[in-house]
Amino acid sequence: MPASSITGIASGIDWQSTIDALMEIEGRRKAMLEIRRGDYQAKLSAWQDVNSKLLQFKTLADNMDLMGEFLTKSISSSDTDIATATANSSASSGNFQLEINQLARAEKEIHAGWIDFDTTDVNSSGGAQTFVYDFGATTPTTITVSIPDGSTLGDVRDLINNDSDNPGVNATIINDGSGGATAHHLVLTATDTGADNTITISDTTTLGDGTSFDSAAWTQTQSGVNAQLRLDGYPPASWMESASNDVEDIIEGVTIHLTNVSGGTTVVLSINNDTNTVKSKIQEYIDSYNSCMTLINTYNYFSEESEERSLLFGDSGLISIKQKLQTLLSFTIPGLNSNNTLQSLGEIGITSGTDGMLAIDDTELSEALADHFNEVGELFTFNSGTNSSYLDYFYRTENTQGGEYSVVANYDGSGNLTSATIDGHATTIENNIIVAADGFPEEGLRLRFTPPGGGAGSETATIRLSMGVAPEIANRLAIITDSTDGTVTQQSDHIDTVIENLNEQIEDQEYRLALIREKYVRSFTNMELQLSRLQQQSSYLSSQLASLG
Repeated sequence: MPASSITGIASGIDWQSTIDALMEIEGRRKAMLEIRRGDYQAKLSAWQDVNSKLLQFKTLADNMDLMGEFLTKSISSSDTDIATATANSSASSGNFQLEINQLARAEKEIHAGWIDFDTTDVNSSGGAQTFVYDFGATTPTTITVSIPDGSTLGDVRDLINNDSDNPGVNATIINDGSGGATAHHLVLTATDTGADNTITISDTTTLGDGTSFDSAAWTQTQSGVNAQLRLDGYPPASWMESASNDVEDIIEGVTIHLTNVSGGTTVVLSINNDTNTVKSKIQEYIDSYNSCMTLINTYNYFSEESEERSLLFGDSGLISIKQKLQTLLSFTIPGLNSNNTLQSLGEIGITSGTDGMLAIDDTELSEALADHFNEVGELFTFNSGTNSSYLDYFYRTENTQGGEYSVVANYDGSGNLTSATIDGHATTIENNIIVAADGFPEEGLRLRFTPPGGGAGSETATIRLSMGVAPEIANRLAIITDSTDGTVTQQSDHIDTVIENLNEQIEDQEYRLALIREKYVRSFTNMELQLSRLQQQSSYLSSQLASLG
């Protein structure tokens, strides 16, 4: 009989309330387990918050771990209608006088015309015809496009554009508006500018009536020419040339964008260190670091007055993460050039408070950027160096440590590597790439070997790897947040295991409580039934005695 059906009519007792009260006492163990489970679920959520914050910091660090990403240059033009420019971190500061004699242009060839582009067949021969042209002035390439029977002018355009052998020609159609038999013109334009990107229609073309698309039917309306420019008066009697109007390599680290000729005047390009942008990046780095520290401190908090403690107070994993982040302030960056004035963040005005938060002294940072702009960049970014013309840095992983490495590479008479060591440790060879062994500071390092020629021999080098604080923090955070065996994963997995164990215990308690409730229901039901029988017997006896009287 279910507890809800125990009426208590015989006894006058509310058995349901009695059982509920008894079950509340019996369920204290389950309630304690549920409280513990809730605490661990809150801890798991806290670790997820920490992991998310650390990953945000890692993303920021990854995006500023190279010199080209971190150091920026500002560049201005005295006449942006004639030329502008962009510069990367390798560009040197200074002013440059630019003259532009000619812009680079793409060659353009226009056909004499056709009646329409989508109705009248260009090829009505009953078989395939060809359209043939040569591309390139220095080393021409002959391109033959097969034009099927029944093709229109629009089909010819599409066949040229979609040709897998197309070397860099774009076909279009223009309508001159005359409405005549030659109103629609096929136009061929070189994709790239420059004097070498020429288009020459071949008379071996058979398209049309055999001559209607050969060279005589085409007009060159624009020749492909190189841009011509002079920098700081050089060359004095001629011009430097570029196939593109986006001119690279004339000034190291600078791309000049030409938009018009200068007409005998000069345009001044001014390149300066963009200290304001770099300071903003450093501030962003500090803010992200402090955001991580704030969250860690929030979860690792204890008040002696109230004895209040946070979710992860005293957690060894959280304390370890905080220590790994804090050491970066006093971190002397391995692999930095020993001649550098700046060797740590403290030397550019970045300090730490007792709570682990970082602060920037703007005056010190401004002075460091003014006096040692590139060295500030080296404090934050990865860079490498070598004293060999034949051995150089190629690749690294998060396990590669900064520092100097002594390399010995042996090669055969064909210039192929036969063996190599890094700091005396054996390596493996993959197509003249030296692959460092695991278990050493150089783990994950790959070095590129360029054969020097002259027969078999051996080459030695000192390879310098400088891990600034951005790649260093990114590497540390990659290990901390690793989804397989990182600190966060280990702590979260441990909590998951505890929660699973608690779930099992709670299920056991629920089963035990169900049995106890059933026992109470059964016991009290039997008691109620017995009382009911006794009451019935008493009533019967009373009625019998009354009848005798």
